[in-house]
Amino acid sequence: MQATKNNPHDVRVVITGLGTINPIGATVEEFWDNLAAGKSGVRHVRNVEVGDYPIRIAGEIDLPDVSEYFTEKKMAKRLDRYIILGYVAGTQALRDSGIDVEKAPERYGSVIGTGDGGVETNLINVEKIVTKGMQAASPFYIINSIPNTGSGFFAQSWNLQGPSFSVNSACATANHAIGTAMMLIKMGMADAIFAGGAEAPVNKSGLCAFGNIFALSERNDSPQTASRPFDRDRDGFVLSEGAGVVCVEELEHAKRRGAHIYCELTGFGFTCDAHDLVAPHPGARGASAAMRIALETAGVAPESVDLINAHATSTPLGDPAEYRAARIVFGDYADEVAVHSTKSMTGHTLGATGGIEAVATIMAFERGIVHESINVINQDPEIKFSLVTGGPREMKVDHAVSNGFGFGGQNSAIVLSRFSG
Repeated sequence: MQATKNNPHDVRVVITGLGTINPIGATVEEFWDNLAAGKSGVRHVRNVEVGDYPIRIAGEIDLPDVSEYFTEKKMAKRLDRYIILGYVAGTQALRDSGIDVEKAPERYGSVIGTGDGGVETNLINVEKIVTKGMQAASPFYIINSIPNTGSGFFAQSWNLQGPSFSVNSACATANHAIGTAMMLIKMGMADAIFAGGAEAPVNKSGLCAFGNIFALSERNDSPQTASRPFDRDRDGFVLSEGAGVVCVEELEHAKRRGAHIYCELTGFGFTCDAHDLVAPHPGARGASAAMRIALETAGVAPESVDLINAHATSTPLGDPAEYRAARIVFGDYADEVAVHSTKSMTGHTLGATGGIEAVATIMAFERGIVHESINVINQDPEIKFSLVTGGPREMKVDHAVSNGFGFGGQNSAIVLSRFSG
């Protein structure tokens, strides 16, 4: 579909490819199998020397052999970890989509965001500069640290000549990327965009940055039960790494090439709390507005939603704020709709979380199963969500909301709907 005079509201957008790598799966299938099994990916940190630091748990990835993803094998050793994770997830989504990018490379793009970018690259190079002098910095320092390289390297590698840039909005990043891709396609600027997020914050910089503001769980004695969204005894989120990317595509383009359509991307909503750089608005005004706008753009009534994939970070302030937001939007139905938390198993992957959770939500359409929220040992009595616990739930999902909220008061929500032709 070339630049169009059609009304953007009439352009339908679908999801035709999935990709992820995260603490419980190096592929979509492995991720889904472990979600369905209720497996936690949180463990004692192995890949970082943390000494006696009070936070010694995280959601780490033991990176598999990724050489088969790279045409230039040397790049797998030169790039920052966040770029590698995003590239792996993006390549999975591209392969899954079946798109032949060479047919019209200028019509395909990438919007792969990140919250922290190359934070480990920054740490390594600043240490070199301080201890050895300015000439010791790597020539790859700048490209590995800036947040647009993940999207740019993916586009370069696969000859995607359409829109390509990064989105950076803390933990709302990947949802913003997916929604931005939807808008670009509706405006006729692309036929397909690979969108999502990538993050690699499990290092000394990441752990102390969040740990020193008391945002992280210190449940070192029980890593696999540390991420406890909506539990009365939650004590913070678990820092994790990963990436999630989906192929966002214009419907008629997908139909013409006979693509497998996972679901339709029907709505999105983005707002700002304009309240605090860290804490959510106490009245949940921004979060509720994002969900309301997402449902309005989708044309979906709140009572028609079957599933909410909650942002659910396991923080004392964030979880009840999300519940208050849902009550504003859904009313009493907020206590009836099925709600679950992917972070209960993956931990919190920051800017990647919306992409990973989009994959989890989309698989509920595909498999007719909603994964559970683990570690809800004593549900917070002030949060009356109907949580999916005690194992996965077989159910048909026609409409789902996936939330993403971040520091800076960034709020995002997307609506995914069963494709009906």
